[in-house]
Amino acid sequence: MTIALIGLLSLIVGIACFMTWKKGLLVINTSALKKTKGHASAEPETNIYEFNDKHISDIVVHRLDICVLEVDTPYEEVMDVIINNPYNRYPVFEEDIDQIVGIIHVKDVLSYLHKHNDTTKFQLRNIMHNPFFILESQRVDLAFKDMQKEQIALAIVLDEYGGTEGLITTEDMVKEMVTDVLQEDDSYVLNKPSFIQQLAGNRYRIHAHSPLYELEGILGITFPEENFNTLSDFLIDQLGYIPANHEKPNLLYKNVQFEVTEISSQQIHSVIATIYEEGVTFIDQFHKQPS
Repeated sequence: MTIALIGLLSLIVGIACFMTWKKGLLVINTSALKKTKGHASAEPETNIYEFNDKHISDIVVHRLDICVLEVDTPYEEVMDVIINNPYNRYPVFEEDIDQIVGIIHVKDVLSYLHKHNDTTKFQLRNIMHNPFFILESQRVDLAFKDMQKEQIALAIVLDEYGGTEGLITTEDMVKEMVTDVLQEDDSYVLNKPSFIQQLAGNRYRIHAHSPLYELEGILGITFPEENFNTLSDFLIDQLGYIPANHEKPNLLYKNVQFEVTEISSQQIHSVIATIYEEGVTFIDQFHKQPS
């Protein structure tokens, strides 16, 4: 249920499969990774990356931005939180957020529902897992090793006084490390699928029937979780109508502007996407260019 950049996650999974640790350094078998992406290498190629300049405090999800449950929350309220939030795991606190006493998994709540007809006896205490704590001053790579060793996906981050600073997931940590790897090796970034063509600067020509999950990692945005399969579906929904063949509507979504360049038979076929600097306000509207 976690909202993720699925296109990037496929790359993250690939890199994670070829990661090993040697003397505190992350070693990635990049030749094996490239082979999985259709680029076999004749010679073994191994790159070594050091992440000692990244700390948990740099990527922590702050306490004000996390969704938590009070330990005595009744079943109905727990289900309301789960239904209305896109997370798999929730910290559980007692009295206040600085006293995290457990982690609840959505699957455990659903398992309880499957096994018990009487939800009046439901208690988070009975199904929650012990929390795993790390310090905000800890290095990302070392914290990742510790969480891997303990098979922990989510950790509570503590500040220097022992209070709750926020939380971190292994997914966030791998994304951070992968970002550094991509910056050092452009071959992963430049190897874009055939449905997208890079133009000048941050402009891309995209086939409108491209799957949204493939575009998220390339454009650096997440699309809504409604039932959209392709970029064309998403754009038509956002526009609120099917453009005529002579129209060339524009749509700004987050920090990406989509310019429709080809329409026929009531279908959008081609789009040019321009990525602007972060901070562009979301505009849930469009304007038409003169025909």
